[in-house]
Amino acid sequence: MSRATVSHIFNGRAGNFAPQTRERVADAARELDYRPSPAGRSLVRGRGDTVVALVPNSTIGENQQNALDRLTVNTAGMGGNVVLRFAGPDPDETATSILALRPLAVVDLGAALSPTARERLAQQGVPTVPRLDIAEDDSVHLDVSISNMQVAELTRTGPRRIVYASLRDRRPDPYSPMRFAAIERACLKAGLMQPVLIDVPVDPDGAFRAVASLLQAGVGVAAYNDIVAAAVAHVATRLGLAIPGEVSIVGVDNTPIAQLMTPRLTTIDVNMDALMDRAVQDLAEELNVPLSIIPVASNDAMLRLVQGQSS
Repeated sequence: MSRATVSHIFNGRAGNFAPQTRERVADAARELDYRPSPAGRSLVRGRGDTVVALVPNSTIGENQQNALDRLTVNTAGMGGNVVLRFAGPDPDETATSILALRPLAVVDLGAALSPTARERLAQQGVPTVPRLDIAEDDSVHLDVSISNMQVAELTRTGPRRIVYASLRDRRPDPYSPMRFAAIERACLKAGLMQPVLIDVPVDPDGAFRAVASLLQAGVGVAAYNDIVAAAVAHVATRLGLAIPGEVSIVGVDNTPIAQLMTPRLTTIDVNMDALMDRAVQDLAEELNVPLSIIPVASNDAMLRLVQGQSS
């Protein structure tokens, strides 16, 4: 067979050939234990087969780990090799280091790249997904939607003084600034008092020192994640405050700890499967890859309130 025929079959265009032809190529590959050469592909295309999963330099939770697993599986049909990279504080420097890898594409898991940095990558033939149309309008940004859902749930039974509890960690927190700004807007719109921002370590005594002075009857806590929510609940219990009667708490991530707490935590489930499916679809369109070779995308909502007993 010609080199072109074999190349087409190995590069996702097998549908153009008869089943017997495809099978002969597959049999020969198995007999020779043949694998396409990433180095050869890189030389031809001027870029590698690496898909850079870019995450902020923050603590990685279970949801992000699951997202990376799904991304790895769903890009397999594109011949992509997913690697994890932490973003630096300067988006332009991050873009420079990514360009040195000459990757196939970038999946930005935490809006770490600015529109300018994305455009710079695009000019060098490196697309970034998910596309920014999910983030251009604050009203549909995931972090803004999370904050709005938390405030709505915390005030469902009446007005409360809202406290936003971010995570105090040795790594930076890239999500809380946007979430707190959204909480400020939501409180202003609802006619509530100015919300309070606190940083909460997740050790018992540190959490007590950070939170105790703010917890009182009529407070609602929007937590960065379920672990921070658990720390706040621990402090409320130590102070003898009833949950949710006096202090209401809503977490984020819907992790197992949320269901093991007493009272069971109200939390927001972030459907990373749906987000990754969108990223893979965007990537397939950017690379002109047939959608038929990637798994069917999830139709579930990206965010869902999981009603517990803490609100």
